[in-house]
Formats: sequence, C-alpha cells, structure tokens
Amino acid sequence: MKNKCVFIIGPESSGSKLIAKVCSHALGISDFKAWDGGAWNDSGTHKVCHRSLPYGKNPKFPDVSSWIKEHEEEYDLYFILTTRDITISHLSRYQRWRKPFSQSATESQTAKNIMLEVMHGDIPYFIWSYESFMFLGADYLQNLYQFLGVESDFMPELRDANAGKVRKRKFGLF
Repeated sequence: MKNKCVFIIGPESSGSKLIAKVCSHALGISDFKAWDGGAWNDSGTHKVCHRSLPYGKNPKFPDVSSWIKEHEEEYDLYFILTTRDITISHLSRYQRWRKPFSQSATESQTAKNIMLEVMHGDIPYFIWSYESFMFLGADYLQNLYQFLGVESDFMPELRDANAGKVRKRKFGLF
C-alpha cells in the first residue's frame, strides 16, 4: 500500500480548513492545533493539501489534474469535497473579508465546477458536509476515517459557526 495524499477542497468558508486539520491529525502528520490548515502538510509519509476554492489574496483556483498527475505514482489519492449551506458560506465571506455577494456567487460556481470535475474522475472522493458534522459529530467523522482507511477516535471540540449567522428570534425559533 502506498502512502496517502489527501486533497481537501471546497468553497471558501465551507469548513475545509477544519477538516484538513482533522485529517492531518488522524494521519499522524501533525497535531490538530499544530498546523494552521493552510496549503500543504507533509510528514514524509502521508500528506494533506487544503485549498479553499478560491485561495489566496488574489483569488486563485488549483489545477486538480496537475495535482493528480504529480502525485498518483507515489501516493494513494483521496479527495474530500467540503460543503456548507452556500448562503451561509457567502455571508461568512462577506463578514470576514467584505467580499461582495456577486463575487462569492461567481467563485462558488467555479468551485462547483472543480468539485464536479473530481466527482466525474477516477479518484475516490468523499463529500463532507459541515452541517452534518455539526449535527452527527463523531459518528459522522468515523465515516471519513473509514473512507481514508485510518483508525482514529480523534474528535475536535466543535462550535457551530452557523448558529451565529441565523437570527433565531426573527424566525421564532427561540
């Protein structure tokens, strides 16, 4: 069995950084709190690559085909495609970076196209839902560990960032 190379991609503010850090920890690359979750984390055995779609100050999108060609000979490749309610993702981008909603919508469409490219390819992928993780917790995380072929009981402390983005009183929820 080859070493593992795990690519975590998803629209900005979809929880991709959180799950990249979890994967890095579960694969024994680095402690959950030791890596900031950006770009590459490589132990010399396994590696994790996290890229928000887009990433960087001047928005860039990765060339997934190049990643595959560059790593398929030496590694077993896995993709984790992160999702979050897209309206909340857009709102988060506005709150964090003052990114206009029209720009977020355009970038989200490009992200979707890249994710569909992965889904229509030959590399194993797992669709990771931020909301499902917040709701189901450790049991949902075990599905990801099983997909990656790793045994771990690691479960980070969770704080549902969606809760602060919804005005509960307006909807009569609380």
